[in-house]
Amino acid sequence: MQADGGTRTTLIPIESASRSPHTTVQSLWTAVLLAGLLFVPGALGFFVQGLSFATGTALISVFAILLVGMRQIKLSAGDVQSALAITLAVVFVVVTHLLIAYAIDGDPGFDFGRALLSIALMGLILLSVPAVCQGVMGGDNKLDMIVKVMCGMFVLIAILSLLQLQPPSPTLGSKPTFPYTEPSFLGFSMPAFLIFTLLRTSTPVRLAILGVFLTLGYLLSNLTIIAACGLAAVVCLPLSWFTVGIGVIIMSLASLDLTYYTDRLDFDWANSSNLSSLVYVQGWQMLQESISRTHNWGLGFQQLGVVYTNVPASVRINALLGFDLNLQDGGFVLSKVISEMGIIGGILVFSYLYFVCKAFAGLKMAKNGLRDMPDGELFARACIIGYLVELFVRGTNYFTGTFVLMISGVIYLILKQRAKVGSALVSTI
Repeated sequence: MQADGGTRTTLIPIESASRSPHTTVQSLWTAVLLAGLLFVPGALGFFVQGLSFATGTALISVFAILLVGMRQIKLSAGDVQSALAITLAVVFVVVTHLLIAYAIDGDPGFDFGRALLSIALMGLILLSVPAVCQGVMGGDNKLDMIVKVMCGMFVLIAILSLLQLQPPSPTLGSKPTFPYTEPSFLGFSMPAFLIFTLLRTSTPVRLAILGVFLTLGYLLSNLTIIAACGLAAVVCLPLSWFTVGIGVIIMSLASLDLTYYTDRLDFDWANSSNLSSLVYVQGWQMLQESISRTHNWGLGFQQLGVVYTNVPASVRINALLGFDLNLQDGGFVLSKVISEMGIIGGILVFSYLYFVCKAFAGLKMAKNGLRDMPDGELFARACIIGYLVELFVRGTNYFTGTFVLMISGVIYLILKQRAKVGSALVSTI
């Protein structure tokens, strides 16, 4: 990555840096980065069966790095050096963990080639995170308008899926939601954008927008979308409005057919025929199996579903379909990261949850209805909180666009805190 001269780190929150002009070019790059991260990974998998989100995310990561080289995103040499050092440290830890995991388990199906390819992609993606953070959250780039437009695009995507207006695809999704092969991918992609949009509108408008997304989630029969709406409601609605909303929803349930959702929440794997429920239970069972067989160390990076597994829910799924489902992604990210990384994965999850609490508290305690919070900071906090859906409800693999935005949000908050500490030190001199 080419960078501005000097070694000083300049990647800092926008309220601590001089604002650049509202130029069309800057806004365009921000829009392209966000749209690329959210839509390209899914679209590639839509048209090329078996292609994971990681491929598209890596392509957009290369694009972000190129923007630095073209000086469309400004990073200092210190920013680049820090990104390189952190990436090398992460790669070292993952490779070391992988080797120890193989020594512990020694499964004959252990796939070093798969792991090393993913580690290379991971390194590329991590190198791009400072560029994404600065390009999306750290500039004066009409972010408010861009995020709201993308939130509207999620509505359009859902409507086109309901109308069955979809491009031809070789993928196996029963409910294609272009650019995603299934509505659940839409569900984990939208929370940050929904949260940001809601927090930039009045409470009555928030209720209307939430109503639209809840209706689309119900019509698409997708619990992930509904979970995303629930998360957004907790973050964005005053407690009184949230309580009233829950009451209205409960009263409305009597007139709705909720068979899909009751089946989805039936975790009796021995008798259930609901594949979504079985996949979710399978994820928890694989987590428990992996931790038990490796003494809390984990199977090794990208080895879930590759090494031998024999959990009851998986056997049930195979008996129903004749083939396996979601063995390699665990169904949700928590299952995958703990199964593969063990205690290190647990530390990562708890560290992430710390930043979730920090992001949530910042939004709840913000004064003047968030009017004084810069768009970049608000979106950073929304990206951190929004990743909860992917972590606990439905995911596909590690390297999604929402993962990159979540890491960017964490970096933003860390640098924001450093900037405050630096300002405090200067004021005492």
